[in-house]
Amino acid sequence: MHPELQSNTERALVACRLWTHIGFIGATVLAAGLLQLFNGEGKWFWALALALLGGVLAAMSWRRALTILEHADWASTVATDAPGESTSRLFRANGTRRDSPVVTLSAAIEPEIR
Repeated sequence: MHPELQSNTERALVACRLWTHIGFIGATVLAAGLLQLFNGEGKWFWALALALLGGVLAAMSWRRALTILEHADWASTVATDAPGESTSRLFRANGTRRDSPVVTLSAAIEPEIR
């Protein structure tokens, strides 16, 4: 794999990991707000605000992480596996060539025997 493609893939995974961690922090804040709201600790307004802000933070950051994964260039990483297997997985993931059979690289390169 080219270093620049590997670098882009690694950057996408690091960014996804960062947004996932931020989403976990938001979910923790949501849980803390809900616990305060139901246990009667503190004022209900602050507990409700904490729960809402934590929920919004979790939803937005997990959505961002999913968007990063969807836009990452996975074709370069899938192509490093076995040729026949990677081609079939790539077409299945892409959904473009469902009707035609997948031919392995060795079958495509070998001369036809008559």
